[in-house]
Amino acid sequence: MTVKPTSASRGLNNAPFHMPLNPSCPTWIEDFYSKKHKTKSNQNETFTGMFVGCNKGMDAVNTLRMGSGNPSINKDEWKIAMTRGGKETLGRSVCNQANLPQFELHDHNAQHNNKTSSESQSTTLSQVHCIEPMPSTYQALSQSAKQLQWDAQGLIVTHAAISKSNGTIPFPSGKAGRENLGIANCDGREADGVNCVNVDMFSLDTYVQKFVHHDGPIDFLSIDVEGFDIDVILGGPSTLKRVHYLEFEYNWMGSWKNQKLSETIRLLDETYNFTCYWPGCDGNIWRITDCWLDYYDLHFWSNVACVNRGVEQMKDVAEDMERLFLETLEKGIGLVMDVDHRGGNFQHAKTGDL
Repeated sequence: MTVKPTSASRGLNNAPFHMPLNPSCPTWIEDFYSKKHKTKSNQNETFTGMFVGCNKGMDAVNTLRMGSGNPSINKDEWKIAMTRGGKETLGRSVCNQANLPQFELHDHNAQHNNKTSSESQSTTLSQVHCIEPMPSTYQALSQSAKQLQWDAQGLIVTHAAISKSNGTIPFPSGKAGRENLGIANCDGREADGVNCVNVDMFSLDTYVQKFVHHDGPIDFLSIDVEGFDIDVILGGPSTLKRVHYLEFEYNWMGSWKNQKLSETIRLLDETYNFTCYWPGCDGNIWRITDCWLDYYDLHFWSNVACVNRGVEQMKDVAEDMERLFLETLEKGIGLVMDVDHRGGNFQHAKTGDL
């Protein structure tokens, strides 16, 4: 299956355009799985998600709920477990994931009210890998997964750093859930007020070979590693061929300093059949692939969302993202800044700890 951008849509992208800031609201992927659960078209299917840089686990938990259709996987319960029933706080969340609505399972809500967590059943054989290098955050994630018994329902928490090679690497040991700390903060000694400890490091391909015990698709891959996202991408040539949907963060830190986004988009397009977009909110989305503007190589902070147009199962997602892109362009210059909704979330996220 191939859904390539049209020449007509390329021409529309000559309009003035603002490069989006986080947080993004990728409704297209949630709509895709909502339809699957409603039509029961995913019965006996598998679902595999990976979060490289899992942080507080909110997105990983929501994705496990989305992919599995299991109502016992609940963000509110996860938040309680991660904060020890509110007795502890976690580091600030820039994207405010803890307070965003979780994936809705309309068909299961009534059933869940009458079932315990152990009685609730997934509609798919699901696993989500929550990969976190920061020791304190990993401990909180691992303890929460075991406390809720979600480790037995597909939430796999691993203490590791993912890059383009294998070995060990110093990583800061800050407050659990603290963001904006990564390998760039460590040079083997105390840095930025935190101690650095050696953590096992794997390339993306090596991690998948060791920990993902099947050779089927990776349905959802999220990369958020404080500026070293491109290293993860370069370390996964075999894995990326299996990925159906990819999100990664783009900024000015780490390896992105010396890497052009244009080269990354070309690699993902020509080698792996990904069409990539700037994701916004309220149904707004801007295509990057085959709509390149030179100033996209400026380093700023945003997410990039990519769908594998070569996978038949993702045809609906690819078409939905392209439709939303064309609708976004038709909204005209009034959307150039697109900050009212996202700006409010960003300011709220900066006000305090979880």
